Amino acid sequence: MRRTLQPLHAVLALAVALTCTTAHAERGPDTPDEPPPVEAPGSDTVMPAAPAEPPGPTAQAIIPAQANWVEPPNLPGLQAAWLIGTETALGPYALRLRLAQGGRIGVHVHPDDRITTVLSGTLYVGFGTIFDETRVQPIPAGAVYLVPADQPHYVWARDGDVEYQESGFAPTATNFDVR
Repeated sequence: MRRTLQPLHAVLALAVALTCTTAHAERGPDTPDEPPPVEAPGSDTVMPAAPAEPPGPTAQAIIPAQANWVEPPNLPGLQAAWLIGTETALGPYALRLRLAQGGRIGVHVHPDDRITTVLSGTLYVGFGTIFDETRVQPIPAGAVYLVPADQPHYVWARDGDVEYQESGFAPTATNFDVR
C-alpha cells in the first residue's frame, strides 16, 4: 500500500476552514459582530443583515383638533392654535389658522420671515400699508408663500373658509400699528 502526502498548502487550507467553521458554530450567527445572513428581496443571494440601529427620537404627532384653539376678540372669523412652539419661546414654530369666509386680517407686520402654506380654500394676500382689495393675489390650497420680516401685508378669505399654517423661528409677534 502506497501513501501519498498531500501538499502542505492543501492541508493548511483544510485546517483554516475547519477552525473557522468550528469557531462560527461555537459563537453562533447571532453575535453582535456578525449579524445573521438574510436573503436579498427578489434574489437567491444571501447577504449579511445590517446591524441594528440604536433607538433614537420618535416623531410626535400633533393633532390640530386637539390643539388649544383661540379666537382673538379683535379679529372676527379667526381661530388660531400654536402647534409647535410659542410666540415668545426661542425656536421653530407652527401656527395653524382658520379664517371664515369674508374674514379679514388687516395690515400688519411680523419681526421674522413667515412661511405660509394654504391647507384648504384660497387665501387672498396683499402687500402694502393700505388694505386694497384690487391688489390681492389668490393663494390656492397646496401653495406656499413667504412674507419677509417687517413687510406690511394683509389677508382675506374672500371666497370661502380658509385654513393655513404659518411657520418661522421665534420669538415673533404680530404688529397692527403699521405706519
